[in-house]
Amino acid sequence: MLPEVPSPNDPHVRHMRRMLLAVITGSFLFLIPWIAYLYVSLPTHRTVSNWRYAWVGFDGALIVVLGITALCAWRRLQIFIPWAVATATLLCCDAWFDIVLDWNHGDDRTAALVTAGVAELPLAALLLHAARKMIRLTLTIAWHHAGHPEPVPPLSRMSLIVLSGDKAPGGPDGPGGPGDRTDRGPTPP
Repeated sequence: MLPEVPSPNDPHVRHMRRMLLAVITGSFLFLIPWIAYLYVSLPTHRTVSNWRYAWVGFDGALIVVLGITALCAWRRLQIFIPWAVATATLLCCDAWFDIVLDWNHGDDRTAALVTAGVAELPLAALLLHAARKMIRLTLTIAWHHAGHPEPVPPLSRMSLIVLSGDKAPGGPDGPGGPGDRTDRGPTPP
């Protein structure tokens, strides 16, 4: 039995969706001029007294997140998916900052490039691939449990609403009908 899914027309759901969309869109729009400002205002060289703490703290956080991801994978927990995405993101950030900050230091640049190319970026790609496969597998199982006999649509075209018990591919009226949501992408919570 599927849990009760709130209607997208529920006033609370609509309010929360509008707030989420406003915050995300506002953040996106704010960052465009902010990046331009940083590009022209930040110094090209700066001496930092807490350099060691910044890197040790970041790598410490990376170890914690990687450990939790490994634990979730060993225990076959569904929560592995967001932890894998978070770990992959931190690995990409680590590779980026290592390369950019060591670019003008010969041996350090080589070490940063090798570490990124052999360890950080391949591990990030593996984690993102595994997370995507787990999402796809989970959605396939949920799709069939919801009674959909047709193939599962691509993730980029699947709406969260479709799994809520609608029996036809696009909604209660079938593909192309008034309830069709398969062409609109995911619906935020």
